[in-house]
Amino acid sequence: MSAWALFSLYDRSGASDFAEQLVKAGISLLATGGTAQYLKSRGIAVQSVAAQYGSPELLGGRVKTLHPELHAGILARSGDLAELRNRGTQAIDYVIVSLYPFMETWARRQTDEDLIEQIDIGGVALIRAAAKNHERVTVIVDPADYGWISQRVQNAGILSRTERRELAAKAFRLTASYDGLIARWLTPLLPEPGTRWPEHFPISLEHAFDLRYGDNPHQRAAFYRDPMQSLPWTLVSGDAKPLSYNNLLDIEAAISCIDHVPEVACAIVKHASPCAMACTSDPLEAYQKAYEADPVSAFGGIIVFNRWVGADLLAAVFQRQFVEILVAPGFTPEGLALLHKRPKVRAIQLQERARGDSPPSGTLRSVAGGYVVEEADQILLDEVRLQCVTRRQPSKSEWADLRLAWHVARTVPSNAIVLVRQGRTVGIGGGQPNRPDSLLIAKEKADRAGFSLESAVLASDGFLPFPDVVETAGALGISAIIQPGGSLKDQDVTAAADNRNMAMLLTNLRHFRH
Repeated sequence: MSAWALFSLYDRSGASDFAEQLVKAGISLLATGGTAQYLKSRGIAVQSVAAQYGSPELLGGRVKTLHPELHAGILARSGDLAELRNRGTQAIDYVIVSLYPFMETWARRQTDEDLIEQIDIGGVALIRAAAKNHERVTVIVDPADYGWISQRVQNAGILSRTERRELAAKAFRLTASYDGLIARWLTPLLPEPGTRWPEHFPISLEHAFDLRYGDNPHQRAAFYRDPMQSLPWTLVSGDAKPLSYNNLLDIEAAISCIDHVPEVACAIVKHASPCAMACTSDPLEAYQKAYEADPVSAFGGIIVFNRWVGADLLAAVFQRQFVEILVAPGFTPEGLALLHKRPKVRAIQLQERARGDSPPSGTLRSVAGGYVVEEADQILLDEVRLQCVTRRQPSKSEWADLRLAWHVARTVPSNAIVLVRQGRTVGIGGGQPNRPDSLLIAKEKADRAGFSLESAVLASDGFLPFPDVVETAGALGISAIIQPGGSLKDQDVTAAADNRNMAMLLTNLRHFRH
């Protein structure tokens, strides 16, 4: 029996050249209706599935390839070929399929009816059947494989078992991702409050690009993007030095620092944690104040702005420090020209979030034996009912600093203590097993930068379990505190603040970050 190949394609890129190569290798072709017409229009001999099996397409094309003889030809093992011959059924050796473009249709914001019609049934069935029977059948789902497969067929006549197995694995990855995206469209992964978590958690990701390395240079890494969420940034300069795993984590941390901040702001991030942040009326002043808050940590960090960046600001940055990555909503033409002279400095432009109804964001992290999943920490201070528990209310200037300190605290590893004075952080401590140590680290950074803590404010990402942090802060001259509250010793903590004439706000909201 001669070899046969079945084509069923939505995306016909490169298909005619590939089909011609198969015909030259002595392989006969079958194809579904539209694909058969396409190949015939290019002078390629092909038999239609409907003619081969005497079964026309049904339901306006909804049923094309769901025919038992067709699937028998794909699923037949080597020991089943005699049965096929007795039935007069043709064995199929190659299955080439591209699926209906469900994701592309979703991205165009089509109606539910349109999306339903773009859920491929027959194509997925063909792929699964061929991949299951990869001991005998070659399944091809990526036009990028046409070239090497045609060469292999013409030179050797057949692919190796290992090659067929690799193509089968690729096919199953495709169908798993395809079904996962449909499931996510029908039911978002992250449930609404009060509803159950789904019994299965499909992850459908696409390889975007390889990373320079992982946490360390000896670790390989890659970035996989979520097709149902827009990438919030674009690399606009500095592609001479590829991004690393740590770079992406730092970029994520940098974006969270300036997200939802209405004032002009600049933050400097290192190892996924802010070194410093400042809010003023001018981006250059914001950068200068942020840099001065922790110039040691700023070396080689990521600098993020929430306003456009021009050449003057970039010149000031380059004159002052070594920088790996700059992040901003945009760069002026003059700024980009200056950046292009420094190809190792990566410039990241933030994008508008184009898909407002995309699935809610969350965090997925591997642990021993599985993964833990949580919703994103998206509750902002404006959404919180604040409670002043001290005799003294915060002043207007303290209130502005408390807002900044609380915002920064949510981006610092817990236990986080953030000190702010006059619109900038003057000390940040975090990642410690206790809060007093984080306060000491924050104080040491303030001392090193030469800042007074008189009339500074303090934010704690978690409640203060004892009065010790308040007492130390009061002795340093700190005048106001914002913290979640909820400790068994809240009254003692409040009393300590009153004894120092400090103002204290409770948010009743914790912002741990592990």
